[in-house]
Amino acid sequence: MPKKAKEKFIPNPEQMALMPDISGNSINGLHETAVRRSSPIYWQSPELTPFGPLMAWFFKQSPDDERMKTAQENRAKTLASVIPPVAPTQQQKSASDWRRLIKEIGLKSGGDIIGIAKMQPEWVIETFNIPQKSVIMIGVSMDYDELKHAPEMPAAVEVIRQYDRGHKVSRAITSWIHEQGWDATSLGGSGNVPILLIPPALACGFGELGKHGSIINRKFGSTLRLAAVVTDLPMEYDTPDAFDVDDFCINCRACENACPPEAISPAKHMVRGVEKWYVNFDKCLPFFNENMGCAICLAACPWSRPGVPDNLIRKLAKKKQENPTVKN
Repeated sequence: MPKKAKEKFIPNPEQMALMPDISGNSINGLHETAVRRSSPIYWQSPELTPFGPLMAWFFKQSPDDERMKTAQENRAKTLASVIPPVAPTQQQKSASDWRRLIKEIGLKSGGDIIGIAKMQPEWVIETFNIPQKSVIMIGVSMDYDELKHAPEMPAAVEVIRQYDRGHKVSRAITSWIHEQGWDATSLGGSGNVPILLIPPALACGFGELGKHGSIINRKFGSTLRLAAVVTDLPMEYDTPDAFDVDDFCINCRACENACPPEAISPAKHMVRGVEKWYVNFDKCLPFFNENMGCAICLAACPWSRPGVPDNLIRKLAKKKQENPTVKN
């Protein structure tokens, strides 16, 4: 039986009437060759971005579902929880001890992976000021059995649950740092976050960027949601982790083929001075807004399936060993 053709996505005219004149790809710096800070584009205060009306429209689309309502209420409670003030006496430890303790607290508080990176100016979104020198990254993994239903309600609810977990871990780490007499700020991972989260997550060893524009981790695949804490606590930094994801993504078209609005490119692009995988914002957003925040690309990614990452890493390592100078 021939494979059924993918149905062409036609955006809701009501939504499209709210689209600004400027391209989201232009705001993101597509094809720009110089490194610069990113501009506010989505998930920021509506007045900061020309896509503010689209954000308001998106929030009106969520169906009246008890699972979603409960997940959103739980996240609101987490965000309303009190973080203690900074203790008057600063505890002193070595940078390696602080790094070890931060990771212990993060994992004990519910994080799946914790990393630490030196803050870079280009990670801070324009209009925001982050004076802290370090960023603690938190990764929490989604349940694939829920994610695989994307873009239906189970996957959307799972996204909110995991962002709530990320906020809990971020706030627990921040509270602990305050108790040690050091300042820190919980940024969580959803809402008006003032920094980019993927670049520091890559810098501190969470994995590599996949063709779908999200992180691929060697253990959790494409299921990670991110949160962060910024601080001046003196810690040792982690290093990037590479396991040849590019060699896989170049030939794999799973997310590319699964994307209804065809927003995923088969090749990398220059974005604010960095050549990287890039998802076309103008194509992605309308479908995202009409389909529960989508996540189809993450569900389609072979790395997301339980048990698969280990096998893929072994195959990539074997291929590299057999052809050390050959790139796909």
